[in-house]
Amino acid sequence: MAPFPAGIGAAMRRLLVVRHGSAAGKATGGSDRERPLTPEGRRAVRELGERLRSDGIEPDLVLCSPAQRTRETLSLLGTALTRLPPAEFDEDLYLADACTLLDHLHAAPGGTRCLLLVGHNPGLEELARGLAGSGSTALDAGLPAAGLAIFEISGAWSGLSPSSARLAAFAGP
Repeated sequence: MAPFPAGIGAAMRRLLVVRHGSAAGKATGGSDRERPLTPEGRRAVRELGERLRSDGIEPDLVLCSPAQRTRETLSLLGTALTRLPPAEFDEDLYLADACTLLDHLHAAPGGTRCLLLVGHNPGLEELARGLAGSGSTALDAGLPAAGLAIFEISGAWSGLSPSSARLAAFAGP
């Protein structure tokens, strides 16, 4: 398996878009927000975290939905990575649509070099497809559970758009 893109230029930023791992069905009781990852979901997320670590990718800002399955996904990624900054768990990110997610990305501090966004479909997939642009076919089959899209971003977060983003890598379990 080819490594994820390593170093990026000084003027570039990196966006890691991660969908939570496979979660238990709603029949398990509790609310949708309380659905935990399945054993397969935990395994897939651990493998993704190990791959990010082996390729030297470390976020310096984390935005994460407050749902249990996204928190578990982030925790498992964090155990694999060398360093993971404290996450921002914003209620607006729970089942957020693409526009809401983009608004949060636009508000990222200017000094952020690598931003990790952990969330849910369909909003996360819509965001990734929108940033990848119509010329990209990598996301045609969607963003699977424990899927990752890595974008290289030129310019400021506040100007993030398809014209400033390039899909550098895509991986699914």
